[in-house]
Amino acid sequence: MNPKLLPILERIIARETILLSFHADNLPQAALAYVRQHYLNDNFLWLTPEEQDLIETLPPFADDIADSFRAGIGGDDSVYHLFDDGSLWLKTNAYSSIWTDARDFAVEIILPRMTLSRMDADLLRAIDMDDAVDGVRQDFFTAFAGVLHRSCHIAHCDARGHWDAFTRQLDDGQREIIEFGGTETGESEGQSFAESFTVKA
Repeated sequence: MNPKLLPILERIIARETILLSFHADNLPQAALAYVRQHYLNDNFLWLTPEEQDLIETLPPFADDIADSFRAGIGGDDSVYHLFDDGSLWLKTNAYSSIWTDARDFAVEIILPRMTLSRMDADLLRAIDMDDAVDGVRQDFFTAFAGVLHRSCHIAHCDARGHWDAFTRQLDDGQREIIEFGGTETGESEGQSFAESFTVKA
């Protein structure tokens, strides 16, 4: 990095809440991408043309991006940008956050929810946390099986087969989205199954 960039980055960090925990000489790729995108064309003329030229020497966004995972539903423009160094830039309609390690974000923010969105699951799989995705789906099946056992006297081991039959009109992706709801969705889907099972009986 050009040493002349350091004082510029220090000034930017001082005015950007999401960057305050970082040091100018050790910014993760996600933070550098954030700086380049927001300050390369400084509409408020906060940076001089010479300083903007220095900002332009930062790597283009596409150079360091590993993958992006988008919500893309219901007007939600949220996206996870995962970078080659493992850092993460979360962008939502309301705010952004930068994480040095995407795994820290997963452990501190995603996993405590006990439910997943499609983009959550895609991110977890990209950072080798497939077990966490499987754990949420297992919570779903445990709850679903519990309802079927209590309400329909169906053995726990048979619950998954009944779920597959119950959702046969859905494709694998649609079925998985429901399973990402974890325990709460497992119980509600179990109740729906039990009601239809009782009617058929």
